Amino acid sequence: PEITKRPVEDLILQMKALNIEKVINFPFPTPPPTEALAAAEELLIALGALKEPPMTGRLKQQLAAKLSCPISPLGRVMATFPVAPRYAKMLALSRQHQCLPYTITIVSAMTVRELFEELDRPAGSEEEAAQLKVRRARFLQMQKVWAGQGPMQKLGDLMVMLDVCAGFLQLLSVELELAVLPFPGVHVGNVIKELRSTMSSPCVPLDKLLGVCREGGAEDDGVVKNLHHLRKAYRCTHLREAAMRCSEEIGLPVTALALLQPLYPFQTALLEDPVFIHPSSVLFKELPEFVVYQEIVETTKLYMKGVSAVEPEWIPALLPPYCHFGKPLEDPPPSYCPGTGRVRCHRPSVFYRVGWQLPAVEVDFPPGIDRYKHFARFLLEGKVIKKLSSYSQCLLSSPLIMLKTWAKLQPRTEALLQALVKENCDNRDALVAAWKKNPKYLLSAYCQWVPEALHQELALKWPP
Repeated sequence: PEITKRPVEDLILQMKALNIEKVINFPFPTPPPTEALAAAEELLIALGALKEPPMTGRLKQQLAAKLSCPISPLGRVMATFPVAPRYAKMLALSRQHQCLPYTITIVSAMTVRELFEELDRPAGSEEEAAQLKVRRARFLQMQKVWAGQGPMQKLGDLMVMLDVCAGFLQLLSVELELAVLPFPGVHVGNVIKELRSTMSSPCVPLDKLLGVCREGGAEDDGVVKNLHHLRKAYRCTHLREAAMRCSEEIGLPVTALALLQPLYPFQTALLEDPVFIHPSSVLFKELPEFVVYQEIVETTKLYMKGVSAVEPEWIPALLPPYCHFGKPLEDPPPSYCPGTGRVRCHRPSVFYRVGWQLPAVEVDFPPGIDRYKHFARFLLEGKVIKKLSSYSQCLLSSPLIMLKTWAKLQPRTEALLQALVKENCDNRDALVAAWKKNPKYLLSAYCQWVPEALHQELALKWPP
């Protein structure tokens, strides 16, 4: 039956889109394993296709909530694409950044098992071995052309897929045959063409991106942004398929490792054994610090295929559920973000269970009393509500007192802090909602910070 062949996460997403929340209780004729259903729901939650379960209540209730999460708005969009959920999210993210045509082609290529001819296969005769050697050399030469340089090359094997498929789709449109091998076989190209046509109406020509890059315009801001968005979309959807270069293990500098690539290991988040970039990858000799891969195959070693380079600072920013964050750094100090109305800070992190040290990135300040203190400080400084900035010069105490260990000794600091905590106001949206509920909220606490001569003026303008 088809239901036994479909990926479990795809099946669950389609059922959630039909408002069947408790999939685990559904009377399947051939039920998938319970462990597979639980793992699939966990993956969909991490992808953002399902709403996160509540973290309150007893442990048994939390576990039950994980298996009955409702679908999210993003999940409903993902369910409309006839591809696996991770590829559906790539398409949804790319649509936001106007690079959907390129992602459609990449996803179409990635859904095909073998895009290129296998040139490392054993030869049946000396003549065939000589032919394979020539074609392998030709492939490596063409691969460098397809991958390009700079930002294009960082996209790695995805850039090769994009360039090859774009040209091949154009050849199919005029019914020409390919004269140069290796290149996708005709049957594979037809699959790509058919799949692309089911996912989108006719898209803009792909040579808009590829042509600019080939003409030496890879540093063009628009091209670089598109390439970055493609890499980020790939990283967001391959959550645990990451690998880190571990040059320290063999004690050689990175420059020397390029000559010893077959001995050069990567550590993955899922396997304990070392893995290697496949020799057919365009990043085989580039030695990026972090990579994302599509799959791992085992021959003489464990090799990664579908490899793309990723910036280490993207990992905690794009995948916070898979990172363990440390305490906020004092340098740079926490700041207020006018766009989101939240307190932001820089925090170091480690990735998943492997404990990779990642660079500090700017994220929302963690929940707790310290976030209220910082929000109170920015409120007094006039950064949260612009109309209060005119009073910041005549405050009776410095707003920095809110952060001192002895702040409780000051009645005005304690009054303001308690008022914010009582209404859970640690961001601008919560503060505005509290004022709609009670227009006089925070007036008495704020008046303790300004001279008495300004109290009547404040009362007339409140809420600001």
